[in-house]
Amino acid sequence: MKFIRSLFHYSASIQAKIFVTFSIIVLLSIAAISVTTYLNFSRTIEKNAINYVSDSVKHANDNFELIFEDIQKISTVIVTNKTNVIDAITSSNDPVSLEGFREKQDSENFLLSLIAYKASISRIAIIGLNGKIFNTGGSLIFNSILDQPWFESASTSKDKQILIDAPAVGSVSFTRIIRQNNRPVGVVIIDFDKDTIEQMFAINPVEGSLLYVADPLGNFIFQPEHEQVQSNMQNSPLSPFYTSVEPLTSLSSSVFDLNDHKYLAVRYHSNITGWLTLGLIPYKALLKDASRIRSQIGQIVALVFFVVLLVSIALSRQITKNIKHFSFTMKKVQEGNLHARPHVVSKDEIGDLSEGFNLMMNNITTLMKEIKIQEQGKREAELFALQAQIRPHFIYNTLGTIKNLARMQNVKNVEELLGSFIELLRMTLGHTREIITIREELDYLKSYIHIQKYKYLDRITVMLQAEDDILDCQTLKLVLQPILENAMIHAIGQSDKNLFITVRIYSELNRVKFEVTDNGIGMTPEQIERVLESSEHDESFNGIGMKNVNERIRRTFGNEYGIAILSEVGMYTTVEFTIPEMRKRSKA
Repeated sequence: MKFIRSLFHYSASIQAKIFVTFSIIVLLSIAAISVTTYLNFSRTIEKNAINYVSDSVKHANDNFELIFEDIQKISTVIVTNKTNVIDAITSSNDPVSLEGFREKQDSENFLLSLIAYKASISRIAIIGLNGKIFNTGGSLIFNSILDQPWFESASTSKDKQILIDAPAVGSVSFTRIIRQNNRPVGVVIIDFDKDTIEQMFAINPVEGSLLYVADPLGNFIFQPEHEQVQSNMQNSPLSPFYTSVEPLTSLSSSVFDLNDHKYLAVRYHSNITGWLTLGLIPYKALLKDASRIRSQIGQIVALVFFVVLLVSIALSRQITKNIKHFSFTMKKVQEGNLHARPHVVSKDEIGDLSEGFNLMMNNITTLMKEIKIQEQGKREAELFALQAQIRPHFIYNTLGTIKNLARMQNVKNVEELLGSFIELLRMTLGHTREIITIREELDYLKSYIHIQKYKYLDRITVMLQAEDDILDCQTLKLVLQPILENAMIHAIGQSDKNLFITVRIYSELNRVKFEVTDNGIGMTPEQIERVLESSEHDESFNGIGMKNVNERIRRTFGNEYGIAILSEVGMYTTVEFTIPEMRKRSKA
């Protein structure tokens, strides 16, 4: 039901889009193939019917033409026989006399010899214009036949002809003039066997087929028994097929409507007999098999389409399964469940997308954890800063009181020491700016050196060398003191020799370079690595170690900046770093 409902929201469902698109394409393809198959099958049936009827009609006409040619040859033998034909019908012997009887018997025996083994001929008769009649086969012919119109037509014709319904109704006869000295003396009549003709033209390719045979005058020679209404084609609904002019082609086909029924008409004209053979095949019966095939094709199409629907549903569901799962997971993330992950096991684009989404969410989770930790540290630092704001005032006041007491007691060294210590605390605790000038950084460093002289007495000598034009350049606060403190603590070591430290600050290629060099005990590579990596700075004055200074430089100016330590054990140690040359902007 969910899938059916999704069809009504076509634009919102990928599965429905795939299903509908796939179904339409398959349905159109199947429909096109089915229609093409049906039309080709129908045309094939029609073509086969035309070929079958044409071949049958042509075959029937060919057989009849063979019989016709045979009858023509027989007629030639008869009209050229002088003894048994010409002399017999022109003699003056009385038919009832012995000579007349013998003459009749000889003539009829001659005709009987010609008709023997000729199943296609039912009768041969010789009729003289003087009234003498000789015949064999069929019924007797009497003298009254001389008065019939068809005999007059046959006796006056210039050539041979075929007569319909002469001398009996439904008969087909061939007539030819018998001449003596180029003068007509009689007529020979050869009747075709009616059953032979009917069998010859009994062509019925499908139920309801109609076959008509007409002579050149349009008279029907053969027509279906239940359709024998007209005797002439010109006066029948089939008149469009009649023409007195011989057609250029002997065989043609067309579509014809007869009595509100559609027929496939096959027309054949014999150049020998002049007969027109017309076969009418009802389209309804002709396409009966095509209709059955159409019904079967429809059933197959419905079955195939139903199977395609099932396959398309399964296929679209399989294709969109991972997409739906991925979409469901994204909704969970949208609702705030950042731990939701799509579990898509696929090597296609959806699998790649799922893997990328999981990686992205893992990174986001990690970043959020880091942000949470940073926020917690920030809150702790703010709390610490609030607490630290209270301490300096008390410390400054207390130290100031002690300094005044030292002045009153005329203790100069204590007064100087406390003065330097107060300035050092003020720099450390009072200044909230992270960026100060190099001049301010050196002042802070001098206060620290002044305090350390009282600790180490004359064992440590510190020389400060800074170019005047860079004193107003900006630097990070408290970058030199941790380095100098490290040199004083670690460089002197257990040695009894005096420690000499040089601090140089100079400009180089638009950068400010800081160098702190001592002549102490030096450092091994392991010690250098430990100094830069160690976070322990309990012994330092302000809690800032070398690692902290290095990280602050990199974080502020970039990874290409940072502390570098050069050292030789027992000889020297140089700590150096560079920062961009930054001039303090003057107020306008």
